[in-house]
Amino acid sequence: MRSRREEESGEGTMLDPNLARPRLKEGLMPADTGMFLRIESGIGAGRVVTLSAGGTHTIGREGADVALADAKVSRKHAELILLGPGRLFVRDLASTNGTFLNGRRLTDRRELAHDDRIRVGDTVLAFSIVEGSIPVPASD
Repeated sequence: MRSRREEESGEGTMLDPNLARPRLKEGLMPADTGMFLRIESGIGAGRVVTLSAGGTHTIGREGADVALADAKVSRKHAELILLGPGRLFVRDLASTNGTFLNGRRLTDRRELAHDDRIRVGDTVLAFSIVEGSIPVPASD
């Protein structure tokens, strides 16, 4: 944020909106491919989160892209990183309780596949990729 003196004098660093791109959240997967996380166990079991077709998604408590009501989950616990079609990774964000993929603690980023299980705190998330999916409109 620029100070009043910098604004009045024209000094300081200015953001060039043409160079600063927003976090990409679409376009890296085919339009008819859906990615989902289903809370398999823990608070909110049965809830399904639809992931957008691009970018990075944080898993954590309030303010995260995938917000969980689990006290053992850090605010920013883990992240899902989509690098291209069929190239989705999960990594721990230095959380206190760790992130587990299919029962094994993550020490580095690991590639996700359909039907993998991610455990953060006491919550287990089932990851799914569905090709040829039809988006369901949100209910009011």
